[in-house]
Amino acid sequence: MNCKIVEDSEVKEFFSDAQAWIFLLFLDELTVALQRYSDNPSIIPARIVGNIPSGSTLHMYMPVIDDVYSGVKTLGYNPSSGLGFVGSINVTDPESGVLYGTLQAKQITAIRTALASCIGLYSQLDRFDNTDVINCTVFGSGLQAFWHIVCCATLFGGKRFNVTIVYRTREMDLRQFDTIMFLKESVRKLTFNQVKLSDSVLTSRAVVNSHVIFGCIPSETPSLRYSDLAQIGTKVSHTYISLIGSYKPFMHECDQALIEKFQRQKIRILVDSKEHCLLEAGELIASDVQEYQLQEIGHLSQQPLQAIKCNENNRTISLCKIVGLSIMDICVAKKLLTLSNRH
Repeated sequence: MNCKIVEDSEVKEFFSDAQAWIFLLFLDELTVALQRYSDNPSIIPARIVGNIPSGSTLHMYMPVIDDVYSGVKTLGYNPSSGLGFVGSINVTDPESGVLYGTLQAKQITAIRTALASCIGLYSQLDRFDNTDVINCTVFGSGLQAFWHIVCCATLFGGKRFNVTIVYRTREMDLRQFDTIMFLKESVRKLTFNQVKLSDSVLTSRAVVNSHVIFGCIPSETPSLRYSDLAQIGTKVSHTYISLIGSYKPFMHECDQALIEKFQRQKIRILVDSKEHCLLEAGELIASDVQEYQLQEIGHLSQQPLQAIKCNENNRTISLCKIVGLSIMDICVAKKLLTLSNRH
């Protein structure tokens, strides 16, 4: 029997061991996949969503039909199981339809999102050339937050990297960084501070001093406020923000004041998909953002990522919003299968 199933534990081990050049390979591959989507959105057909006859479990099937990336991601959710969303990523050969490999979906979903968040940041690394210490604030303490920290710290190489983790109810288990920090020279200079989201003073202070901010908490009430970013006295000249936590129209990770600054200054917000973000991202919907006010990651090579300027403190800000596309899963899964010789 030929076993082609790659488990979540194997995915975590692969990326925990991976050096910076491996992350860059995946970053480049993901950029290509998103370029293909932006050039031809029809390669991602409409997903199928439905409940089993008993009504206990929701199932989602998200296909990709492309000349390079082909397959389907499946997710299931049973509220009483305690497992959250679980599923698989099935990669097929575009020409023959033969199964290339199957992976469990949880780790890949978190990693591909973190990689997508960092594509815009990677294009702006030169803005931080003269910054010796990078301050990064991550809203969230789960799997998504963990991989955002790893990917970001890896991109910044040997710089000192201070991470503030803003958690809602439970602190992040920092022991999971031990192996990575031992194996990777690029992330050995990490220091951590954990702040409860309800502590508005410490949360505000972290945002004020941040060069990079990742939003990984689904929330109906904005956690990130423009007033914090615009505070006078900050020594941070540029901040890159990527928001991935909210994925429904009633959810908001940042306030309308931040979005409206981009609209007024005619600076486009970076997104994985204009169509999907305008259907799912509450922050954009609430401010009536239009397609022309957005820039897809797939077109980033055609026009550099722009930034607004805070008149209050001269800080510049670039903003990215990710809702997730199945081609991101298929792309990263296929690359992993190829590099690990598991296809």
